[in-house]
Amino acid sequence: MARNEAATALVSECADETQHFIASMPPSEGEHATAPILGTRMHTDLFQYWLSLPRASGIPNASDFDPAAARSWLADMTILTVNGPEEIRHRLVGTGIADRLGYDATGKNLLDFVDPSYRRQCARDMLEVAWRPCGWQVRYLTHYPSGRVAHVQSIYLPLKGPERQPPRIVSVHTPENPERYTRTASKPNFASEIARMVWIDVGFGVPGTAR
Repeated sequence: MARNEAATALVSECADETQHFIASMPPSEGEHATAPILGTRMHTDLFQYWLSLPRASGIPNASDFDPAAARSWLADMTILTVNGPEEIRHRLVGTGIADRLGYDATGKNLLDFVDPSYRRQCARDMLEVAWRPCGWQVRYLTHYPSGRVAHVQSIYLPLKGPERQPPRIVSVHTPENPERYTRTASKPNFASEIARMVWIDVGFGVPGTAR
């Protein structure tokens, strides 16, 4: 199947609610690349491993992604299930992330932690990763429950879910040194500020180009 046909087939699998949401607003603008340009070596290593997996539909099946093969990044890895515009749920949360957050967010809706100013747009951008599909790198400000405030650089890559199940996204997150400290909170606050954004073309184009 040609790449553009595969992309069309993927989007056609969306629930009506998701298709309407995708059509209702554009994804964020950002830089274009064909490989990671932010983050540490961990981002590039994850991307290369992702590229090495079978990609009959253009992206790897979630069942082919082996967290054990990614053990050197596992502590800073998350896997998300993209259920729809209102629910992007943590399926796996690495121990390093849980330590920084102060608790294990497995099973929690990522969007509940995203700053209200970006929450709806974040959902749209995540759907772009899952349903275009494409890769995505973001450098954003995080307010941790401990009061620490720091930028984090993240990469997100799509995985095709099992038959009749929603797509997934695998990501790794690189925290930077704290910039300041503020009052403690009951939960983290992600992306109150977006410092940089990069869309990675994995064969289906990126925002601002044709699928």
